[in-house]
Amino acid sequence: MSLTPEPGPAYLSMPSTVAQYVPPLLPEDTALRSAGAQWLERMAAALESWRADAPGMVLDLRGASPEGLRFLKEVLGAGEVSALAMGNPDLQVEETVFAGLWRVRGEGVDYLEAADIPAILRRRAVAGQLALPDPADLPGDLVNAPHVFAEILARHDAFERSGAAHVFNFDLVPMSDADLGWLVRMLGEGPVVIVSSGYGACRVRSTGLNGAWWVQFSNASDILILNTLEICAVPAVACAAPEDIADSARRIRALGAAYG
Repeated sequence: MSLTPEPGPAYLSMPSTVAQYVPPLLPEDTALRSAGAQWLERMAAALESWRADAPGMVLDLRGASPEGLRFLKEVLGAGEVSALAMGNPDLQVEETVFAGLWRVRGEGVDYLEAADIPAILRRRAVAGQLALPDPADLPGDLVNAPHVFAEILARHDAFERSGAAHVFNFDLVPMSDADLGWLVRMLGEGPVVIVSSGYGACRVRSTGLNGAWWVQFSNASDILILNTLEICAVPAVACAAPEDIADSARRIRALGAAYG
């Protein structure tokens, strides 16, 4: 029984390996090292300035020198989380090997952001409200889905009022394929897709209900092993932890010390 929304071209492929931090080798090229020294200082300062519930510092890369961009490509690498924010324009988001330091790219857009999660993912995921359907419009083969949907809306209202998050584990709720398919259609698909390899293979997708996210874990064969719907701002599995952000700042400072 699957709760995965109908596949489409916007889905990112599931990770097959878990990224591990390996200290980057600093380039020997003098021009790259000179450009890099400036970026290391700016990135460390951006991470050190981060505070929960505050906007992250953005470092615009559009004016960076070719040497600076080459340095960043060599040093930043790829982290555990990637995302797609559909809209105008579509944006690719990649966490670097330094947790909490993200690169966001798209048409006319290229920047680094120091944050638990890039602000663009929060903004693009903002959706509307949903209402209970007319009982007369319900398919006749549904059993539990209408009751679960009512509970989702109630938990959503509580989250909007108080910030109280909630997780629905659909592996523990008796629901038929018809129930699950109807629930997926009612919630709809949002514009944000996030893939994380930090806790196994995990796909996160926003829905048409503000603050409601599908969070689905798969095994190495890409078989769904855990289905949940989280009512929250952004699921924690996609976010960098504060201690990891602080550690990233220390790592970048240590790289900068190599220039001394």
